[in-house]
Amino acid sequence: MLELKNVSKYYNNDGLITMALRNINLSLSKNEIVAIVGDSGSGKSTLLNVICGVDNYDEGELYFKGNETSYFNQDDMDIYRKNNIAFIFQNYNIIDSYTVLENVMLPFILRGISKRDALKEAKELLEKVGLTGRLKNKGVNLSGGEKQRCVIARALASNCSILACDEPTGNLDSQSGKEIIKILKDVAKDKLVLIVTHNYEEVSEIVTRRIKVVDGEIAEDYVLEAVPKEENEVLSSQSDFVSKKSLFKLALLNIKNTPKKTFFTFFVFLLISLVSFYLYLSSTASSEESSFNPDTSFQNFENNRMIAFNYDHTLIDKKAYDFIEGTYYENAFYEDSIFQLTLLMNGKNTSIPVVYTRYNMQYSHINGSEELEERDVYILLPRLQLDEYSLILSSYLTGQVRVLTSLFNLKGFGVSENINVPVLISKTDISTLVSAITFKEQTSLILKIPSIDYTLNVVKGSGNPFKPTLFIPYLWVSKGYQDEMELSMYLSDLYPIATPEDWQISYLYSEIYSTCYFDLPFNYIPKLDGVYEVTIYADRISDTMSKLQSNGLTVLRPAVEYNVITLNVLLYYCYVSLCTIIIFVLCFISYTVLSRIYKSKYKDYTVLRTLGVVKKKMSFIVTLEVVMIAIFASLISFITLYLIYFIFEPSYLNVVTYNRWSTSLIYYVVMLLFSYYIARRFNRKLFKFSVQSTFKGEGGHND
Repeated sequence: MLELKNVSKYYNNDGLITMALRNINLSLSKNEIVAIVGDSGSGKSTLLNVICGVDNYDEGELYFKGNETSYFNQDDMDIYRKNNIAFIFQNYNIIDSYTVLENVMLPFILRGISKRDALKEAKELLEKVGLTGRLKNKGVNLSGGEKQRCVIARALASNCSILACDEPTGNLDSQSGKEIIKILKDVAKDKLVLIVTHNYEEVSEIVTRRIKVVDGEIAEDYVLEAVPKEENEVLSSQSDFVSKKSLFKLALLNIKNTPKKTFFTFFVFLLISLVSFYLYLSSTASSEESSFNPDTSFQNFENNRMIAFNYDHTLIDKKAYDFIEGTYYENAFYEDSIFQLTLLMNGKNTSIPVVYTRYNMQYSHINGSEELEERDVYILLPRLQLDEYSLILSSYLTGQVRVLTSLFNLKGFGVSENINVPVLISKTDISTLVSAITFKEQTSLILKIPSIDYTLNVVKGSGNPFKPTLFIPYLWVSKGYQDEMELSMYLSDLYPIATPEDWQISYLYSEIYSTCYFDLPFNYIPKLDGVYEVTIYADRISDTMSKLQSNGLTVLRPAVEYNVITLNVLLYYCYVSLCTIIIFVLCFISYTVLSRIYKSKYKDYTVLRTLGVVKKKMSFIVTLEVVMIAIFASLISFITLYLIYFIFEPSYLNVVTYNRWSTSLIYYVVMLLFSYYIARRFNRKLFKFSVQSTFKGEGGHND
């Protein structure tokens, strides 16, 4: 069955070369029970490890059923062990976190046998070794003799032709040792049994051959009972039949059976997830807040919208636009003017910025009702801010909203691609109310003095709330300009709205001031003396624009002029890139902690390798474990932030309202990449050394 020709093995310990085996020539057959004896350090265990593929050899050739094994790669050797060799170790190498039953079921699971059949077979084997009463006990709670019985049952479950025993009674008392030897004799039929022992007398009654190793060489090979030689056979193609389903079960089993390690791994990933998610939400909030602001020229950029006015902002002749077949609104400056809408519900008030339109815009319905009556409003949300505002609005549906001092009912909301801030729609014409707010919030003063024009900044002051108040520098009054001043109000630096009446004048007694401060009455309504601009919605855009321009009007088209979206996207991805860099720095720190956790699991993984789990499959198990924990931690962090926000409403968590699917997607992709990176590093270390080296701590020993 097995033949070694001139096999040698060396160890390199910090540059010091040690010969463990020298020119070993040996032939072993089925039905033999071979005792390999020798002093400590003689190389007997190394010989067993080389024969079984647990350790590699450096010279010579090992034949299995007449087939060379020197060309085997790591996967081939793992499959060779899985299909042909079962192990019983001195230190048991039982998976302590598994129950007795789970340990014995492992070989059946790896062969793809159903759970029901594996359970039945495992129970029969455990009955054979006398462990029926300990099925649900974990390996860590067994005595030495019970662990060895469990390992023997697991070895039998592998149904292999070679049974390799390394000091199987070395850690047992004499009575337990005798019981183990008896079990080995009972299960040895049709197998090659190799027993490394320092106590030959303990196994002398069952062995058919004794091999003595001295200083890495065979000093004695004594046959006690001859067995017939078997014919060689050509090995079938090496293959691995472990299904993805079986590997998934093992990954779940490892997670379930190591709760402390799983918890610490989960906790590390949870912290990383919370920080990561918060950073990404903050980046989204920062980018959107930088783009969606009251100073943006256009808030409503429907594709068919046009704005027509005289270049010098004088009154428009109605004949210049009355040919239009579409919809138009005169002096509709409220179409781009932001004001605050107050949401009312159970004593709680929340304000959001909105603009108002009378035009029936194209949108997709999201929630609530689209059927509006008088005093009802419907809100359209920008696509880029859908998640932010839908979270807020959902809790206020069927409640009331306040525009200035008037109450309306919030019926529903939808989403539009063509707006920059939420848009208010109502059957009730509230443009007058909106214009009053617009006049207060977004108007600049131009103070005209003979031969000098001063553009004065608008700053909200604390003047008389019932009368317009103007503060002007004393310098201008002292020079006699007071009676010559001509005041005009301009909305958003574009349209003249009204000439204020009944001003309350105050003076600043300083010559260094050049800014006027003013307050308007809270209910001040602008008065227009004609049409200064026309907002038009027309299907035949090019024709309409041409006719308007031919009539001497200047025409703007917001859908073409508006370019803040590009800036928003650029800022967003800049913030996201910065957050990603920060997260990866945190990930490297976290890796140090996680690596210690997973290093403690190397023994369990190596036991799986002795059972024939090849590198690719073993890597898949480890990756599954890490990724599943990472995904769960990411989900919990996601839910935790939202629960804290909705229950306690802390201001620092307002960023969750900026979440959108692209942010969540990037966040999960980054977390998956990080968890995959962690798993890959673990796998690289796990397979850096042979099975025996891993068991003994990254270095072989000559025993």
